[in-house]
Amino acid sequence: MENSYSIEELIELLEDLINESTRVPFNKKSMVDVDKMSEILQDMRMALPMEIQQAQRVVMDKNSIISEAKREAESIIRKAEQRRAELLEESDIVKEARRRATEMVSAEQNHCTDLRTSTNEYVDKMLQRIEELLANDLNHLKILRGSINGAQNSLQSSQPTMQPMEKPGE
Repeated sequence: MENSYSIEELIELLEDLINESTRVPFNKKSMVDVDKMSEILQDMRMALPMEIQQAQRVVMDKNSIISEAKREAESIIRKAEQRRAELLEESDIVKEARRRATEMVSAEQNHCTDLRTSTNEYVDKMLQRIEELLANDLNHLKILRGSINGAQNSLQSSQPTMQPMEKPGE
């Protein structure tokens, strides 16, 4: 199997494999293609790190955005301080310069805070979604594993009593 499937698609493949399995006569159990199931599980193991890497990229992007916003804010603050120093030389407009510089700094700080908040919310939503997907996938895997173990235990306990019938000519 190629590794371009998402975790959700791989779970659907597992469900299809189970749904398409052959029923054991006189029993509620089914036989599944273990090789196909193993391939799907291997692909799931390979897909999980990709999902985690994607989440890590989102976190790195968040950190990059925050760093860029800090640099931009610092640049604006430096410019505001330079401008304020120039205005201090002119006594008539000192008060107005201080007010405007304070407003600019405050506005940029608010902008940085808003940007940081929205970035954190976005990353939190992404991480929450990934956490939900992983929890859901883990639950599906536990259920699948339980059903496989149950089927295996059932087959082992019933093996001495059930013998395959030979076909004529064999």
